This record gives sequence, C-alpha cells and structure tokens, in this order.
Amino acid sequence: MQVVPLEAFRDKIPFSVAIAAVERGFAALGRGEAELPDPMVLELRAQQAEVHVKGAHLAGGRHIALKVATGFYRNRARGLPSGDGMFLLLDADTGVPAVLLEEHGYLTDFRTAAAVAVTLKYLAPKDAREALLVGAGALARLTARAMIAQMPLARLTLWNRSSQRAMTLARELSQVVETRIAPALESAVRDHRVIVTATASTTPLIMDSWVGAGTHVTSVGTGSPEKIELEPALLARADKLVADRVFQTERYGNLHHAVVAGAMTRDKVYAELGALAAGRLPGRESASEITVADLTGVGVQDAAIAQAVVEALGL
Repeated sequence: MQVVPLEAFRDKIPFSVAIAAVERGFAALGRGEAELPDPMVLELRAQQAEVHVKGAHLAGGRHIALKVATGFYRNRARGLPSGDGMFLLLDADTGVPAVLLEEHGYLTDFRTAAAVAVTLKYLAPKDAREALLVGAGALARLTARAMIAQMPLARLTLWNRSSQRAMTLARELSQVVETRIAPALESAVRDHRVIVTATASTTPLIMDSWVGAGTHVTSVGTGSPEKIELEPALLARADKLVADRVFQTERYGNLHHAVVAGAMTRDKVYAELGALAAGRLPGRESASEITVADLTGVGVQDAAIAQAVVEALGL
C-alpha cells in the first residue's frame, strides 16, 4: 500500500479540476451509478468531538474510497487543528488496500468547497457579481476559493464572529478578489443574493426575514445533529430546497432542525443535488426564486476527490 502525505497534494489540484470531479460524483449518484453506505457518525459529547466515516464507489472507478474525518473542538485551545482524517483507497477489483492519503482533514474541506461551487452553478443567480461568505476557518478558506473559481465575482464579503479571523482571511483573499468585512450579519445578508455559510454554529445564523426574493443560500456547516446555520422558516419558504442527500440532511442538516421544529416535512425538498448534476431536474428557473442548498457531505464527494488526487499524482 502506498502512503501519500498531505504535502504531496495540498493546494496543488486546481479548483476547476476538483469542482468538475465532485460534479461528476453527484451526477453518478443522480443516475444510480454509485454505491455508498449510510455514513457513520460517532458523537463524543464528553470530549466535544465527533468522528465521521463515509465512503463510496463510483461506477468504473479504480478504487473504493473510505474516509475517516474527526472533529475535536477542544483542540483549538491545545494549539492543535480541530479537524483531522485520512482516506483509504481499496482496489475495486480485489479489495486490497492500495493507497492511503494522509489528508488531515484537507480533502474533506476541499471536496466540501467544491460541492458549494456545484450548488452555485445550478442555483445561484447568473448575473450575481457579489457574494457573502459566513465563516473564516479552514473550510471557509477553501470555500472562498471555490466560490471565486465558480463565479465571476467582483467582490466577496466576509462575516465571522471573530473579526480578527475574518481580517486574516480577507488579507489572503484580497490578492485574488476585492474582499471586505461586513460589520453586521443582518445587513450583509439583506445586501446579497448569493450567501454561503461554512461554520460550526449550533444556533441559526441566517434568519428567514433577512432573505429577499432572488437569493440563493448554501449551507455546508451542519454535519452533525446539533449544528444549524439556517432558521427553519427559511427552508420552509424556499422555492427550491436542494439536499446533497435527503436521508442525511433529515438526520444531520438544517432540514433536521426544520422537521423537528414542525416548519416542514421532507416532502418539501425539491431535489437532491445529484438530480441537478445528472440533468434530471432544472436548477434555478427564474430570477425571483429563493433557492437553498443544504449540504452535509456525501461519500461520492470523497470518492470523486480521491480519484482526482490519484490521477493528478499519476498513482
């Protein structure tokens, strides 16, 4: 088995390649050309930690991808990264372990950011030149890059509870696109038609009353039941609510909280993202639609990004 360190691929795969790979993964899921188990989520409340296990095989793919991702949130106070993980790739013909990617959480964030770009392709207003990103951590950094790669952005606005972290990210991104920091979240939401949230929030950040007609919102920060970024009423009001996988969002995503609150049922979900990527259903159809994407992370993303890494490295 070949062990590949993070340094071999970190920041070396263009976002255009990652986005195309993840879109193909979702399209395969939408066409029924992917095999994947239900994710395993181990919550360690006493440690304020969680462990996620996901995986998939895409039809025709050389490898079966299995991914372990961890989130130990007390690590920040210890001077350690809060996220870590690895990808184990099995030979699809023999089941023999072939490659171990020591990604330390990077590929999970990378493929998550690429999925954000896929939602923007199908659901964001085509004429939007400005966007709001809520969050300033490792996932937000890559998400910003994916947004810049996917949209013709003239300006990106950041908001984070820690203004210092927002300023740090803004300085980095200003080399690529005009970047500003929003002084208040409500006014920033009201001023934008493309909004992406990439946080670990356990209380709603985006309120329904702040979101106007023609707005698109993608949420990627709700990978476990206690996390929530969008007020349930916003999901209920959306003209099109798209889930990466309904089964998961009903258990872990913003949809979970909306259903528990009695704001809606799963029947309100317009489509899974794979149906859009496979061309089975249209995305945004009018300028006035409110569209929401609820993403919890699907195994086909892991298989797709792993395949992109293997191909880029010639393994």
